[in-house]
Amino acid sequence: MARLLFPAQPGHRPIERQCPIRVVSVHLLGSAGQLLRVLFLDREGHISGQPHLMARSEALILAANQQRVLGPQARVQVL
Repeated sequence: MARLLFPAQPGHRPIERQCPIRVVSVHLLGSAGQLLRVLFLDREGHISGQPHLMARSEALILAANQQRVLGPQARVQVL
């Protein structure tokens, strides 16, 4: 969640701080929904045991696509 650096002034949008670098994590779930393993995605969408840094916009697209592919057997998060 972005935090405000300065209060909003009338007629101006508040200034938000967002980190431009993200990591995409894949939480593999068991049949009862319990967490089995946490993995990460690289920029090409390959699953890896190590986190890979990528641009925020790329991470959001990659996570959405990967969640569609994996379905309910995983929870994909952008950290």
